[in-house]
Amino acid sequence: MLCVCAPGKLFISGEWAILEVGNPGIVAAVDKKIFVEVNESSDEFIHISIKDFGIEDLKARFDGSALQFEKELSEKEKKDTLFMRAAIEAVLKYLPEAKPFEIKSWGEETTVNVGGEIKKVGFGSSAASVVATVASLLKFHGEEIKSREVKDKIYKLATIAHYLAQGKVGSAFDVAASTYGGIFVYKRFDPKWLMKQFDEGKNVSNIVESDWPGFYVEPLEIPSDFELVVGWTKESASTSAMVKQMYAWREDNEEEYKRLFDQIAELVEELIVAWKNKDKEKILELLRKNEDYLRELGQKSGVNIETETLKLLSEIANKNGGAGKLSGAGGGDCGIAIAFDKEIAENIKKEWKENGISVINVKLSLEGVKEC
Repeated sequence: MLCVCAPGKLFISGEWAILEVGNPGIVAAVDKKIFVEVNESSDEFIHISIKDFGIEDLKARFDGSALQFEKELSEKEKKDTLFMRAAIEAVLKYLPEAKPFEIKSWGEETTVNVGGEIKKVGFGSSAASVVATVASLLKFHGEEIKSREVKDKIYKLATIAHYLAQGKVGSAFDVAASTYGGIFVYKRFDPKWLMKQFDEGKNVSNIVESDWPGFYVEPLEIPSDFELVVGWTKESASTSAMVKQMYAWREDNEEEYKRLFDQIAELVEELIVAWKNKDKEKILELLRKNEDYLRELGQKSGVNIETETLKLLSEIANKNGGAGKLSGAGGGDCGIAIAFDKEIAENIKKEWKENGISVINVKLSLEGVKEC
């Protein structure tokens, strides 16, 4: 039996600006994991089970370009299997040959129970599931998955799958978090270059073996007194829908879009320097300013980036001596507080709870995707 797990993600700094090639973000991987188990198939079929969605033993064959299922999938089954199907197809297009397998995933750690209802909390479970699926299938077919070289391959295959499955939007920072782990500087791949490769008829293997323009990952040292506190707003939003709304606004507001995105990107460059210099006061100051910039971006674009709850979450963190901000696209989901003092972190948690913000027990995941 082979089991692989991939961590979830949180954005530390640089949200939205990361969508533009060349702009940096600081990203963290967290221990809210998706697990994937792969076994040899007892017949000629690929067997797919996704425990979180109640998907059990869907049988398929791969025809060289896509999975062909033995039965007609319902609309719900198509939706629930979207990311795993994309991941399987990407790997099978990459491998010179493959053997049938049984694959099963689960990831309760990316959800919380609220009044008996299971809610996703915005830790990037779709990206983590794609990364874990890709890595498990490479491992199943004899690849070692520990080295940076192979992790780059996992990232590229998972990015191809995830980017296409969600409608060619997103920076794939969540894919990077699930692949590499820790806290790191990230710059996105060039999506125009990627789509050009497909348009020119390049196969997946050629694309994966190429250098990807724009793509950059640099690990950052994590201070020993670093405290990451995560609060969930009990709301959620569609990141892909928000990104499409932002791009629609950009069409008539090109200069303002560029100014606001450049403002965030320049702040992140400054933050990277402060982080490497271990200048903790500067780090906190810049993270607070990052939230101000995100608020301005939301107000100017009309995209609901900073909700009232996220604003409250950040204000509570700031007044207690930490730095609070939304994490990711906004619109709900999670916010974070960074502190360099345990007592400050505990005070933030206490006041968040008093104001109806759920504190999620989260730790950094340092290793990225790995065998479990």
